[in-house]
Amino acid sequence: MGAHTELTSKADFDKALETTDKYVLVYAYEGEVSPQAESYATKFASTVDSYKLDISKYPEAAKFHGITQAPSIVVYKSGKEVSKVEGVVPEKMKELGEMLSKGV
Repeated sequence: MGAHTELTSKADFDKALETTDKYVLVYAYEGEVSPQAESYATKFASTVDSYKLDISKYPEAAKFHGITQAPSIVVYKSGKEVSKVEGVVPEKMKELGEMLSKGV
């Protein structure tokens, strides 16, 4: 399974967003989750609940999240989107890492 929990339904997503004591990270991908993404999820496990979403299987979820390319990361705090990195741009990933390391 790896460091991410698979989201396979709207109910899974809604349950994930109920988290209030950690960030909720959704890694949107097509095909396979990269080793770097798994490493990132493991690194921030104390402050983040990490989920993965295969948007090739669930295109309606990509539309819901406003994702236009994979891979992308969307972070939620107390049910609200607080950050999105489309295309996993290195400088944006650094900013995201700094935010996640501080915790909620």
